[in-house]
Amino acid sequence: MLPRPPTDKRGWPWTRRRQSLLERSPSDWPRITVVTPSFNQGQYLEETIRSVLLQDYPNLEYFVIDGGSTDNSLEILEKYRPFLSYAVSEKDNGQSHAINKGLARATGSIAGWLNSDDRYVPGTLMRVAHAYRANPDSVLVHGDRIMIDELSDVCGWTCLPPFDPHRGEYTICSETAFWKRDAMDAVGFLREDLQFAMDLEFFCRLHKYGRLTKINRFLGCFRCHSMNKSSTIMEVGERESRSEWKRLFGEDVPAVKHSFLEKIQRRANLLGAMVRYPQLVAWPYAIRRFVKGRRGMLEAQQTALRAK
Repeated sequence: MLPRPPTDKRGWPWTRRRQSLLERSPSDWPRITVVTPSFNQGQYLEETIRSVLLQDYPNLEYFVIDGGSTDNSLEILEKYRPFLSYAVSEKDNGQSHAINKGLARATGSIAGWLNSDDRYVPGTLMRVAHAYRANPDSVLVHGDRIMIDELSDVCGWTCLPPFDPHRGEYTICSETAFWKRDAMDAVGFLREDLQFAMDLEFFCRLHKYGRLTKINRFLGCFRCHSMNKSSTIMEVGERESRSEWKRLFGEDVPAVKHSFLEKIQRRANLLGAMVRYPQLVAWPYAIRRFVKGRRGMLEAQQTALRAK
């Protein structure tokens, strides 16, 4: 049994959500290796770890590779070490190096990485296993993402089309991507000289190697906060992405142009997700909007009273 969560935490992945899954032995399912690179994100790390361990997937291999954190990450690692396949905390050369260290130890036929501020949704690993059974010739499976904020409240979601480099739109989210280890053996590990676009460069190599399959299910949650790389080194990401795209595909990133019907379809997909997955997106998003609106109204009233 996992350690008890903090008393102020509620919902997934702090409390277990029952899964209607058939009981089968680990040998019935492909081994999936998940690697979490970690560095000084202790405020989110426990949530990330629990979202993996509470998948109830029968053939999981889970590594946490910490880069020598100086916050409370080591305390959390020790707390969950008995439930991890491998954990280490030592100085490394950055995120890609940490991920590669984990992938080098992987024994699973399927692999993925989950950053230490993101999380999986319930049932992700089982859906990935089913997707590979239905698409055995695929080298990578990926899905849709939910966006969460610093408080883990739902602040948005994406329902993206399959990746098509000719459209110029990169649609593979790392927290929803899982690939075959033999395909990785063929194309190589992540580029450790890239700070931001290592996922784009790696997944595009896999795209050139074999077939990618997009499933229209939410698989992972991406955390939007002021200290993630999307916020702190955006210009580095844009530069690296343009450079690697041209190197891989021999041309600049094509301008993305959506027809009116495509825009309508995308809007319909986003709204449809609220109907199909009310517990994952609709209710949490509505509650967040209500709470923020209520808080803003109260703050405005207090400001008005102080101004009198």
